[in-house]
Amino acid sequence: MAKVATAKPNPIASNSRMKVICVYTYDWTDETDVRRIRQELSALGITSKIPYKADEDTTARRYARQDHTRISKYYE
Repeated sequence: MAKVATAKPNPIASNSRMKVICVYTYDWTDETDVRRIRQELSALGITSKIPYKADEDTTARRYARQDHTRISKYYE
């Protein structure tokens, strides 16, 4: 499953021209599956590094822009 940010302004965004794409995997601990998804995103033209954050961090409202560190489980 996936979702993308809309054109609605985000007050905490560091760059208003960049939008978020969220791709959900069934299990963040399945590194093989996470890497497979990353390869597919690369094939679609995503060239920037991709952080991977678990739902538990989002639910706990942990965001790198708000000075939480070491949130990403993977970052390539």
